[in-house]
Amino acid sequence: MGRLAGKRALVTGAASGIGEATARLFAKEGARVLMTDLNAERGQAICEEIRAEGGEALFLAGNLVDEALPKELAALVEAEFEGRLEVLANCGGILIQGPFLEQTDEDLDRLMKINFRGAIRMMRQFIPVMVEGGGGSIINVTSISAQWPEVNSYFYGAAKAALNVTSRNIAKEFAGTGVRVNCIQPGPVNTGMTPQEVKDDPALMQGLLDHFCMLGRMGRPEDIAYGALYLASDESSWVTGTDLVIDGGACISN
Repeated sequence: MGRLAGKRALVTGAASGIGEATARLFAKEGARVLMTDLNAERGQAICEEIRAEGGEALFLAGNLVDEALPKELAALVEAEFEGRLEVLANCGGILIQGPFLEQTDEDLDRLMKINFRGAIRMMRQFIPVMVEGGGGSIINVTSISAQWPEVNSYFYGAAKAALNVTSRNIAKEFAGTGVRVNCIQPGPVNTGMTPQEVKDDPALMQGLLDHFCMLGRMGRPEDIAYGALYLASDESSWVTGTDLVIDGGACISN
C-alpha cells in the first residue's frame, strides 16, 4: 500500500478493462485519481466504488476524439489537484479488426484519432504541467500488435506503433525535465475488446490460449495495471523511453 501516496494521476479509458483496473489500483496505492471515459454511467459508478473503499477519485465523461477534453481535464486538475499532475496513464482506446482488403479509410481514421491522437493531445496538454511541477510519469498503453505481425489488426497495430515511436521521441526530448514517458505493450488480455465470438466459443478461446498464451491463461486487466503501477511509482525513476511487454509469453509463441 502507498506506492503512489501523494501523487495525482489521470487515467483515460477508466470505465472498463485496463483503464478501470489501473484507476482502481492507483487509488488503492494512495494516488488521487482523475478518471475519464466515454461511458459516463459506468465511469461514475467505478469512481463512487473507489471512494467507498477509501480512495480519492473524480470522474469526467468525455470522448478522446473531442479536442476540448484535455482542456476540460486540465481545468479539473487546476481546481482539484492544485494544478499538479504526476502521472498520466493513457489507457483509452478501441479495437477494429478485419481482413486487410475490408478495412476502410474510416476504420483507419477512427483508430488514429482515438488510439494515437487522443494520447498525443493528453501529453501535449499535461507535459507542461509536469515540467512545471518538477517531473512526472506518462504511461501509454499500446499493444504487442505494434511490433508483432497479427492478421486482422493492420490499422490497430499501426496506430499503436505510431504511439510507441512518438513516446520514445518525447521521452528523449523531455528527459532533462524529470518527465518520463514509457509504453506498456499488452498481449491477449480478456477485456471488453476481446471479440465476443472468442468469448462465446470455448474452442476458439482454447485455440487462442494454446497458440498465444505460453503461461496458460489470458491476461487480466490487473496484470497490465501492475505494470502501470511500477512505471507510475518512484521505483521506476530511472526508466524512460522503454516498451514494457506484458504478454504472457505471446511474443515467443512462434
